[in-house]
Amino acid sequence: MEYMGEVKENFVVKGISGKVGNLIVYKIINGKTFMTKYPDRSKVNYTKEQIEFREIFAKAAKFASEIVNDPAKKSTYPRQGRKSIYHCALSDYLTEYKRKRAEDHLQMPINI
Repeated sequence: MEYMGEVKENFVVKGISGKVGNLIVYKIINGKTFMTKYPDRSKVNYTKEQIEFREIFAKAAKFASEIVNDPAKKSTYPRQGRKSIYHCALSDYLTEYKRKRAEDHLQMPINI
């Protein structure tokens, strides 16, 4: 069971989020700051689909980073509302991957 301590009236850590080493994690939930122990994920068995999506997301993140780090590409990349260029590129990569996967799935022969 995970215990969370709520941070109250502490101006030093109120509103902070992230980890401190591999010991504790600060989280903001419904506007309140909580402190928890660092999660131990060593015994988690990921499914084949989770591992596959992690790899796809890593490729999407690399694509988005390449766009952002190239001034010429960044200046001409189409924005979607108020989203950052990074998030637009990430979204575009994943949308295109999903479209291609659906297209490939439709072209597969049906065995009866």
